[in-house]
Amino acid sequence: MLKLKSLGLSIIAVSVVLGSQALASVPASVLDQYTDSYFWNVNPEMLNRSIQPYQTQYKKEWLAIREVLNNQLVWMQLPLCYAEPGEYGYEVEDYGETVTALTDAVFYTRYPELNGRKIRPEETALVEEWKAITRMFPPSLC
Repeated sequence: MLKLKSLGLSIIAVSVVLGSQALASVPASVLDQYTDSYFWNVNPEMLNRSIQPYQTQYKKEWLAIREVLNNQLVWMQLPLCYAEPGEYGYEVEDYGETVTALTDAVFYTRYPELNGRKIRPEETALVEEWKAITRMFPPSLC
């Protein structure tokens, strides 16, 4: 039986052991770090710079990316390409799905008048911009 004092650490330990167990919520600092990283992918001119109050479009994009990542980051065994075997941490579970969601978030933040509707094939400039945003993200985690 667990002692009440050690309950919090025991829950985390069980989560680490099980691996597939998602923690209830991602710590804000972790979520912000991931958000910054993905934001800088699509806005490299902002690398390591703070968003200023007058930069409302950047703020909207950052918040949209954060919302996507809040739903995509999970506690899991990290990919072997950048972690030791058996190492756990926060990562996106399905990278391809996450990149699509991030691309949509950024794109529809830039084009709110579309109200999230699908891009029509004849809207070639919009199709190309959506593809350009997708290319800003690395093709895989490794």
